[in-house]
Amino acid sequence: MTTSYDSRNSRRLKIAVWCLLPAALIGCGRAGPPPAVPVTTPPAAPAGAPAARPVAMIELPHPAQRLGTAVVVLVDTSPSMAEKVNDHAGRQRPKNEIAREALQRIVEVTDTWRRQHPDQTLELGLVSFARVPVATLPIVAFDAKVVRAAIDRIKPPGDGTAIGLALEEGFRELYSTGCTRKHLVCITDGQNTVGPAPEAIARQLHSQTQGEVELHFIAFNTSAGQFAFLKEVNGTVAEAADGAQLQSRLVELYEKKILAEAMPEPEE
Repeated sequence: MTTSYDSRNSRRLKIAVWCLLPAALIGCGRAGPPPAVPVTTPPAAPAGAPAARPVAMIELPHPAQRLGTAVVVLVDTSPSMAEKVNDHAGRQRPKNEIAREALQRIVEVTDTWRRQHPDQTLELGLVSFARVPVATLPIVAFDAKVVRAAIDRIKPPGDGTAIGLALEEGFRELYSTGCTRKHLVCITDGQNTVGPAPEAIARQLHSQTQGEVELHFIAFNTSAGQFAFLKEVNGTVAEAADGAQLQSRLVELYEKKILAEAMPEPEE
Protein backbone atom coordinates (compact mmCIF):
# COMPACT_ATOMS: atom_id res chain seq x y z
CA MET A 1 0.00 0.00 0.00
CA THR A 2 1.43 3.39 -1.02
CA THR A 3 1.72 5.92 1.76
CA SER A 4 1.48 9.69 1.43
CA TYR A 5 5.15 9.80 2.46
CA ASP A 6 6.08 7.64 -0.56
CA SER A 7 4.02 9.81 -2.91
CA ARG A 8 5.76 12.93 -1.73
CA ASN A 9 9.18 11.33 -2.19
CA SER A 10 8.23 10.17 -5.68
CA ARG A 11 7.16 13.67 -6.69
CA ARG A 12 10.39 15.14 -5.27
CA LEU A 13 12.48 12.64 -7.22
CA LYS A 14 10.75 13.51 -10.52
CA ILE A 15 11.26 17.23 -9.93
CA ALA A 16 14.96 16.69 -9.16
CA VAL A 17 15.43 14.64 -12.35
CA TRP A 18 13.80 17.29 -14.51
CA CYS A 19 15.91 20.04 -12.94
CA LEU A 20 19.16 18.13 -13.46
CA LEU A 21 18.40 16.97 -17.02
CA PRO A 22 19.55 20.19 -18.87
CA ALA A 23 22.85 20.21 -17.01
CA ALA A 24 23.40 16.56 -17.86
CA LEU A 25 22.72 17.21 -21.53
CA ILE A 26 25.19 20.13 -21.56
CA GLY A 27 27.82 17.97 -19.93
CA CYS A 28 27.37 15.42 -22.72
CA GLY A 29 27.85 18.06 -25.40
CA ARG A 30 24.19 17.96 -26.37
CA ALA A 31 23.15 21.47 -25.42
CA GLY A 32 20.51 23.21 -27.46
CA PRO A 33 21.46 25.39 -30.44
CA PRO A 34 23.38 28.62 -29.64
CA PRO A 35 21.62 31.97 -30.01
CA ALA A 36 21.40 33.33 -33.53
CA VAL A 37 24.28 35.60 -34.61
CA PRO A 38 23.68 38.38 -37.16
CA VAL A 39 25.36 37.83 -40.53
CA THR A 40 28.25 40.25 -40.93
CA THR A 41 30.96 40.96 -43.49
CA PRO A 42 33.92 38.57 -43.03
CA PRO A 43 36.83 40.16 -41.16
CA ALA A 44 39.79 41.44 -43.14
CA ALA A 45 42.64 39.04 -43.75
CA PRO A 46 45.40 39.28 -41.14
CA ALA A 47 48.60 41.11 -41.96
CA GLY A 48 50.80 39.07 -44.24
CA ALA A 49 47.97 36.96 -45.62
CA PRO A 50 47.29 36.89 -49.38
CA ALA A 51 45.02 39.83 -50.16
CA ALA A 52 44.43 39.36 -53.86
CA ARG A 53 43.27 36.60 -56.16
CA PRO A 54 45.76 35.25 -58.69
CA VAL A 55 45.33 36.58 -62.22
CA ALA A 56 45.59 34.83 -65.56
CA MET A 57 48.56 34.92 -67.91
CA ILE A 58 49.20 38.44 -69.20
CA GLU A 59 50.17 38.71 -72.86
CA LEU A 60 53.44 40.54 -73.47
CA PRO A 61 55.38 41.36 -76.67
CA HIS A 62 58.39 39.18 -77.47
CA PRO A 63 60.70 41.01 -79.91
CA ALA A 64 64.32 40.05 -80.46
CA GLN A 65 66.56 40.82 -77.49
CA ARG A 66 69.16 43.60 -77.70
CA LEU A 67 71.55 45.28 -75.30
CA GLY A 68 70.07 48.41 -73.80
CA THR A 69 68.01 49.89 -70.98
CA ALA A 70 64.29 50.55 -71.07
CA VAL A 71 62.50 52.67 -68.46
CA VAL A 72 58.77 53.26 -68.06
CA VAL A 73 57.50 55.80 -65.53
CA LEU A 74 53.95 55.41 -64.17
CA VAL A 75 52.42 58.63 -62.82
CA ASP A 76 49.34 58.62 -60.61
CA THR A 77 46.68 61.15 -61.68
CA SER A 78 43.96 60.03 -59.26
CA PRO A 79 41.74 62.57 -57.42
CA SER A 80 44.02 62.69 -54.36
CA MET A 81 46.87 64.00 -56.52
CA ALA A 82 45.00 67.34 -56.54
CA GLU A 83 45.66 67.69 -52.81
CA LYS A 84 48.36 70.12 -51.76
CA VAL A 85 51.70 69.46 -50.05
CA ASN A 86 54.93 71.43 -49.84
CA ASP A 87 56.92 71.62 -53.06
CA HIS A 88 60.75 71.68 -53.15
CA ALA A 89 60.65 75.38 -52.22
CA GLY A 90 58.27 74.89 -49.29
CA ARG A 91 55.19 76.28 -51.03
CA GLN A 92 51.83 74.47 -50.89
CA ARG A 93 50.93 73.17 -54.36
CA PRO A 94 48.91 70.28 -55.84
CA LYS A 95 50.77 66.98 -55.85
CA ASN A 96 50.21 66.43 -59.57
CA GLU A 97 52.06 69.67 -60.35
CA ILE A 98 54.89 68.72 -58.01
CA ALA A 99 55.16 65.29 -59.65
CA ARG A 100 55.42 66.85 -63.12
CA GLU A 101 58.14 69.18 -61.85
CA ALA A 102 60.07 66.26 -60.39
CA LEU A 103 59.85 64.43 -63.71
CA GLN A 104 61.25 67.46 -65.51
CA ARG A 105 64.21 67.32 -63.13
CA ILE A 106 64.75 63.68 -64.11
CA VAL A 107 64.79 64.70 -67.75
CA GLU A 108 67.67 67.07 -66.97
CA VAL A 109 69.61 64.33 -65.17
CA THR A 110 69.02 61.83 -67.96
CA ASP A 111 69.86 64.32 -70.69
CA THR A 112 73.21 65.05 -69.06
CA TRP A 113 73.94 61.32 -68.91
CA ARG A 114 72.86 60.88 -72.55
CA ARG A 115 75.26 63.57 -73.74
CA GLN A 116 78.09 61.82 -71.91
CA HIS A 117 77.16 58.36 -73.25
CA PRO A 118 75.69 58.84 -76.73
CA ASP A 119 76.53 55.28 -77.76
CA GLN A 120 74.36 53.66 -75.05
CA THR A 121 70.79 52.54 -75.78
CA LEU A 122 68.29 54.17 -73.44
CA GLU A 123 64.54 54.17 -74.07
CA LEU A 124 61.89 55.93 -72.00
CA GLY A 125 58.11 55.76 -71.81
CA LEU A 126 55.52 57.59 -69.70
CA VAL A 127 52.17 56.21 -68.55
CA SER A 128 49.70 58.25 -66.49
CA PHE A 129 46.81 56.55 -64.74
CA ALA A 130 43.59 57.37 -62.95
CA ARG A 131 40.68 55.01 -63.78
CA VAL A 132 42.60 53.71 -66.82
CA PRO A 133 46.27 53.89 -67.84
CA VAL A 134 47.19 56.19 -70.72
CA ALA A 135 50.49 55.93 -72.60
CA THR A 136 51.24 59.64 -72.62
CA LEU A 137 54.57 58.78 -74.24
CA PRO A 138 54.84 55.33 -75.85
CA ILE A 139 58.37 54.15 -75.17
CA VAL A 140 60.98 55.60 -77.54
CA ALA A 141 64.70 56.34 -77.65
CA PHE A 142 65.32 59.05 -75.04
CA ASP A 143 64.97 62.58 -76.40
CA ALA A 144 64.78 65.34 -73.81
CA LYS A 145 62.56 67.59 -75.91
CA VAL A 146 60.08 64.80 -76.65
CA VAL A 147 59.89 63.72 -73.01
CA ARG A 148 59.39 67.28 -71.73
CA ALA A 149 56.51 67.76 -74.13
CA ALA A 150 54.93 64.49 -72.97
CA ILE A 151 55.18 65.52 -69.31
CA ASP A 152 53.34 68.74 -70.15
CA ARG A 153 50.57 66.62 -71.72
CA ILE A 154 49.84 64.65 -68.54
CA LYS A 155 46.17 65.17 -67.75
CA PRO A 156 44.97 66.72 -64.47
CA PRO A 157 43.67 64.41 -61.71
CA GLY A 158 40.70 62.31 -62.73
CA ASP A 159 38.61 59.50 -61.25
CA GLY A 160 39.91 56.25 -59.75
CA THR A 161 43.33 54.70 -59.10
CA ALA A 162 44.18 51.76 -61.37
CA ILE A 163 47.68 50.80 -60.22
CA GLY A 164 47.32 47.17 -61.29
CA LEU A 165 46.23 48.06 -64.81
CA ALA A 166 49.04 50.61 -65.04
CA LEU A 167 51.56 47.89 -64.16
CA GLU A 168 50.25 45.76 -67.02
CA GLU A 169 50.57 48.66 -69.47
CA GLY A 170 54.05 49.48 -68.21
CA PHE A 171 55.27 45.91 -68.72
CA ARG A 172 53.86 45.83 -72.25
CA GLU A 173 55.74 49.00 -73.08
CA LEU A 174 58.98 47.66 -71.59
CA TYR A 175 58.78 44.33 -73.39
CA SER A 176 58.02 45.96 -76.73
CA THR A 177 61.61 47.27 -76.80
CA GLY A 178 63.50 44.00 -76.50
CA CYS A 179 66.00 45.75 -74.17
CA THR A 180 67.81 43.44 -71.78
CA ARG A 181 67.60 45.82 -68.80
CA LYS A 182 64.13 46.93 -67.76
CA HIS A 183 63.02 49.33 -65.03
CA LEU A 184 59.52 50.39 -64.04
CA VAL A 185 59.14 53.48 -61.85
CA CYS A 186 55.79 54.28 -60.22
CA ILE A 187 54.90 57.54 -58.46
CA THR A 188 51.64 57.12 -56.53
CA ASP A 189 49.94 58.57 -53.47
CA GLY A 190 47.09 56.14 -52.96
CA GLN A 191 45.57 52.70 -52.89
CA ASN A 192 44.27 50.77 -55.87
CA THR A 193 40.53 51.41 -56.35
CA VAL A 194 39.90 50.19 -59.90
CA GLY A 195 40.71 46.89 -61.60
CA PRO A 196 42.92 44.05 -60.37
CA ALA A 197 45.07 44.45 -57.27
CA PRO A 198 48.63 45.58 -58.03
CA GLU A 199 50.12 42.83 -55.86
CA ALA A 200 48.32 40.16 -57.91
CA ILE A 201 49.44 41.71 -61.21
CA ALA A 202 53.01 42.15 -59.96
CA ARG A 203 53.26 38.54 -58.80
CA GLN A 204 51.89 37.22 -62.08
CA LEU A 205 54.24 39.36 -64.17
CA HIS A 206 57.20 38.47 -61.97
CA SER A 207 56.41 34.77 -62.44
CA GLN A 208 56.00 35.11 -66.22
CA THR A 209 59.21 37.09 -66.72
CA GLN A 210 61.39 35.40 -64.09
CA GLY A 211 61.80 38.75 -62.36
CA GLU A 212 63.55 40.49 -65.26
CA VAL A 213 61.96 43.86 -64.50
CA GLU A 214 63.07 45.95 -61.52
CA LEU A 215 60.16 47.76 -59.88
CA HIS A 216 60.75 51.07 -58.09
CA PHE A 217 57.76 52.60 -56.27
CA ILE A 218 57.76 56.02 -54.65
CA ALA A 219 54.97 56.40 -52.10
CA PHE A 220 54.27 60.11 -52.43
CA ASN A 221 52.72 61.57 -49.27
CA THR A 222 51.47 58.12 -48.25
CA SER A 223 52.72 55.06 -46.38
CA ALA A 224 55.13 52.68 -48.09
CA GLY A 225 53.64 49.84 -46.05
CA GLN A 226 50.84 49.22 -48.55
CA PHE A 227 53.46 48.24 -51.14
CA ALA A 228 55.24 45.67 -48.96
CA PHE A 229 54.56 43.04 -51.64
CA LEU A 230 57.28 44.60 -53.81
CA LYS A 231 60.03 42.81 -51.91
CA GLU A 232 58.63 39.55 -53.32
CA VAL A 233 58.74 40.71 -56.96
CA ASN A 234 62.18 42.27 -57.43
CA GLY A 235 60.95 45.66 -56.26
CA THR A 236 61.60 48.41 -53.75
CA VAL A 237 59.57 51.26 -52.31
CA ALA A 238 60.63 54.60 -50.82
CA GLU A 239 58.52 57.27 -49.15
CA ALA A 240 58.49 60.92 -50.20
CA ALA A 241 56.51 63.26 -47.96
CA ASP A 242 56.84 66.38 -50.12
CA GLY A 243 58.26 67.83 -53.31
CA ALA A 244 61.82 68.06 -52.05
CA GLN A 245 61.87 64.41 -51.04
CA LEU A 246 60.21 63.33 -54.27
CA GLN A 247 62.91 64.99 -56.38
CA SER A 248 65.61 63.59 -54.12
CA ARG A 249 64.27 60.03 -54.32
CA LEU A 250 63.94 60.16 -58.11
CA VAL A 251 67.38 61.65 -58.71
CA GLU A 252 68.99 59.11 -56.40
CA LEU A 253 67.15 56.26 -58.12
CA TYR A 254 68.26 57.40 -61.58
CA GLU A 255 71.86 58.27 -60.75
CA LYS A 256 72.68 55.35 -58.46
CA LYS A 257 70.55 52.61 -60.00
CA ILE A 258 69.00 53.06 -63.43
CA LEU A 259 71.67 55.08 -65.23
CA ALA A 260 74.50 53.36 -63.36
CA GLU A 261 73.26 49.99 -64.60
CA ALA A 262 72.80 51.34 -68.12
CA MET A 263 76.57 51.46 -68.49
CA PRO A 264 78.16 48.44 -70.19
CA GLU A 265 80.23 46.17 -67.99
CA PRO A 266 83.96 46.81 -68.33
CA GLU A 267 85.83 44.36 -70.52
CA GLU A 268 88.16 41.99 -68.72
